[in-house]
Amino acid sequence: MTALVGLVLVTLGVLGILWWAGRLGSVPTRVDLSAIRWWPRQQWWPWALGLAGLILVLLGLRWLVAHLPRRGISHLSLPGSGPQGRLHVAAGPVVDATADALARTPGVRSARGRIDHDRGQLVAHFDATIERGADLRTVAAAADAVTGELQAALERQDLTGLVQLRTAGRNRAMPRVY
Repeated sequence: MTALVGLVLVTLGVLGILWWAGRLGSVPTRVDLSAIRWWPRQQWWPWALGLAGLILVLLGLRWLVAHLPRRGISHLSLPGSGPQGRLHVAAGPVVDATADALARTPGVRSARGRIDHDRGQLVAHFDATIERGADLRTVAAAADAVTGELQAALERQDLTGLVQLRTAGRNRAMPRVY
């Protein structure tokens, strides 16, 4: 959208320069504004400008709200929902419990998750911070396990897991077990 607006503004600027230089051929070199010069002297003019400004502000706010990041899904329908009733589960606590299970894996400092629709598919996103010396095989196995447990708990085989790992900036002191 920004590129389109920029292209339109550049085109208008080039056309303005060509018009000013008289290079547009049959286009008049002067613009006659006598038909609308009386508008600013009318009583309705400030109200019309105010209304136009308000409409532009509301359109801008609508555009901004449409581009806010979407939060995850709050409720999921469970299998067995039918015309007699619906079975729903709050996704937040289930995903939080799954992220906590991933965070209990050795080498994982913290984890958090959410469920949302991504390109028409139900996806569980997990962001985990791991220690620098973490065993990636152990972390990957734990990520697969918790994703499978989440699918089983929600009875949703169409749920895909996506785990993003970040390495911690520095290792923290881990408790020693004797």
